[in-house]
Amino acid sequence: MATQTDAGQTIVGLLERIAVSLETIADALENKTPPAGPVPGGKTDVVKDEKKSAPPPRDADILKAFLEKRGVQIVSVPEEDASDDLINSLALFLGKNYPSLQEFLGKVKRHMARGGSFSLNMTEYGKSDVSNVCQFANRLHEYAFLEQYRYERAPHYLLRAKTTALPAAQNFFSGKWMERYVLQVVIQVVNKIANELRQALDFGYLINPKVVLPNGQDFEFDIFFHVNGTMFWVEAKSGGYQQHISKYSKIAGMLNMERAHAIVALTDMPRERCRALSSLYNMSVTTLEDFEAFITHQILGVDGLFKTGKKS
Repeated sequence: MATQTDAGQTIVGLLERIAVSLETIADALENKTPPAGPVPGGKTDVVKDEKKSAPPPRDADILKAFLEKRGVQIVSVPEEDASDDLINSLALFLGKNYPSLQEFLGKVKRHMARGGSFSLNMTEYGKSDVSNVCQFANRLHEYAFLEQYRYERAPHYLLRAKTTALPAAQNFFSGKWMERYVLQVVIQVVNKIANELRQALDFGYLINPKVVLPNGQDFEFDIFFHVNGTMFWVEAKSGGYQQHISKYSKIAGMLNMERAHAIVALTDMPRERCRALSSLYNMSVTTLEDFEAFITHQILGVDGLFKTGKKS
């Protein structure tokens, strides 16, 4: 009897997941757009298409020379990993759909320390928001970033999931997703501008380089990149910015960086507070939602961009 019950529950769970997938496809057809997010194990079409024209991402000699000239010693730079494509695609989906996924992400972060279970009531969610949450949770489950996932359809609209203590998942949810999302946005913006101007742009980046600052302190940058020799530094914070922003501002001063090129991107932050923080510190503070528009504006202001494609 126990075996038949277990089998029945397994079948019910499978049917519910199939139903969610069918709803997603129906939503996509109704909107005449492909289902959001990349296919498992792949990348989004946008990232694929735009990365084709991207300069070598590890072409970072200019960045290293810039930092070393200002007394910053580079200790180590993480190597590219086989899991980067997966992490990037998950991060891009999360960042692009953050308003839909904000509550879900908060519950994951609160329960992941011990691998706890949680539920999310989506009766007040719009149809597209439910679809985004279910797609994302399903993909996390496929890659073992959630141990369990189940969605109960109407009239319950209830998602149940269990987090995992897997280090890769912990790192992703604790902030790596945002760093990766910001990097993907930067790459997309650089490629879009290069395509629109029909000219090659010099571009390179470092992500998570560990360094020793001129004052002898250890530090790790989130993202440091250049476009035609103009330097940009981005820190991505999903919480607890108060204990960091003053230090970031001092480091920007050490590097003699322009305020508009030393950037802190924050989640869950009103625009008015970002403007106030920008006026108080030697940094530009922006919301996650506004980051793409902000960085596009700054890159378009790079010297000589509309002349030869090279920094004069």
